[in-house]
Amino acid sequence: PLGSPPLARSGPSSIAQVLELEEVTAAEAEFVPDVDIESDTRFVPGFIAGERVVAMTTGTVEATVDFSGLDEDNVTVTEDGTTISLALPEPVLQDADIEESATRIVSRQRGVLDRVGDMVSSNPFDDSELYEAAAEKLNRAAAEADLDTTARENTQDWLETFLGAAGFERVVISWQEAPV
Repeated sequence: PLGSPPLARSGPSSIAQVLELEEVTAAEAEFVPDVDIESDTRFVPGFIAGERVVAMTTGTVEATVDFSGLDEDNVTVTEDGTTISLALPEPVLQDADIEESATRIVSRQRGVLDRVGDMVSSNPFDDSELYEAAAEKLNRAAAEADLDTTARENTQDWLETFLGAAGFERVVISWQEAPV
C-alpha cells in the first residue's frame, strides 16, 4: 500500500517503430500564386504574333523527413531510460504539386497568327510553360515561408508525444545535413 505504482517503459519497441519509418510528411502548405507568362515574336507586334497568359494556380509543397536511413547509431538512450536522443536528417522541401483542376486562366491574349495556327493544331493551348513557372513560384513561396522550420517543429512535437507515451521524459533531436 505504501509502495510506488509500477512504471512500465516500452522504449525498445517504440525505438524499433521509429527506425521502421520511411518518410514522414512533417509539414504541408498550400499556395495560390499568380503566374504571368508572355511569349513574343521579335520585331512583330503582339496583336499579330505572341501570347500572354495570366493565371491563378493552386498547389501544395510538402516538407518531409526521411527516416529510412536511420539505424541504431542515430538513436541513443540514457542509462536510466528517461532521455532519448535522435540524429535526424534535415527536412527536405519536395517539388510543388500543382492542382491543375483548380488553375484559373484569368486572361489569355493571343496574336492573330497564333489563333490561326490553333485551328490546325491538335493542342492549341500548351500550358506546360505556365505550370513550370507556377511550380517555381510555389517552391520559392515554400522556402520563403520557412516550411522546413515548421517541419522541424512538427517532427519534434510528434516525437515528443509518441516517445513520451512510451515513457521517455525527454526527447532530444539533433538535425543533420540531409544527404544529397
